[in-house]
Amino acid sequence: MEITSKMVKTLREKTNAGMMDCKKALIECQGDIDKAVDWLRQKGLMTARKRASRATREGLVLTKVTQDSKIGAVVELNSETDFVSKMDSFKDITQSLVGYLASAPQAPESVAELLEAKCPTCGEKFEEVINRAVGTTGEVIRLRRFKVIKAGPNGLVHGYVHAGGRLGVLIELEVEKLGPEAEALAHDLAMHIAASNPMCVKVEHLPEDFLTKEKAFHEAKSREELEEKIKKNPKMPTNIEDVLVKIVDGKMKKSFTELVLLEQSYVKDPAKTVTALIKEASKELGQIDIVSFVRFQLGEEIEGENASEE
Repeated sequence: MEITSKMVKTLREKTNAGMMDCKKALIECQGDIDKAVDWLRQKGLMTARKRASRATREGLVLTKVTQDSKIGAVVELNSETDFVSKMDSFKDITQSLVGYLASAPQAPESVAELLEAKCPTCGEKFEEVINRAVGTTGEVIRLRRFKVIKAGPNGLVHGYVHAGGRLGVLIELEVEKLGPEAEALAHDLAMHIAASNPMCVKVEHLPEDFLTKEKAFHEAKSREELEEKIKKNPKMPTNIEDVLVKIVDGKMKKSFTELVLLEQSYVKDPAKTVTALIKEASKELGQIDIVSFVRFQLGEEIEGENASEE
């Protein structure tokens, strides 16, 4: 099958892998884009999750947490260029949005509802404030998404912004002994999430369809490798099912260490996991649970000009 430059370009946009790697993947997978994506990921060439390869929009991500650490909000406001996103007026709009969300009695349920809310600093609807900024700058400015987290009685919310507003994290903890030490732990965990980009807190939180696809991928790849070894070494046992189960189980566990927060190596001390970090901290703080987190990286996964969903 002929591998066209268009096919290579499509795969590169999906994975951020190099042109030659993309071409090789397509050759190996006979032009199947989806299989080529999996092939690249298996080879360690896919860096989209770590490096936000699809971050093609400019703008600003900000967080805001109430003084009592009970409510936190994160907002992503997009612009066409970083020139506009660095303007004080753009920053003021983003700060007004996140400030409103952190203080609103009831959080909006959608972007459309937030745009209808009134800006606390000027009394106008946020949609009108943004439209006026569009007229002034000559650029499209779009509220892409937001999230509000409210902690329980024994909980706290912590916000962290990295890279000058290109990445924001909110994390919610339940801690037996609240105080400065608990806040410091939340800050360290938020920094870890910013750097390691986990998919969820626990293994059981991984989507069932993702687990099914991941297992099927590893099983197919491992079966192919084992069958190839048998061909080269006829003395090897031909009943590979028991061996296959163990291999796939090991690869799934390896995936968990990359995707699941509690299974990841802690960025400040890779010799221990996040679970070990929590266990150490619990000696002083008592019972600790990571309830939830949200991580917004500027422009990630935006595909079209009208991608502005919550």
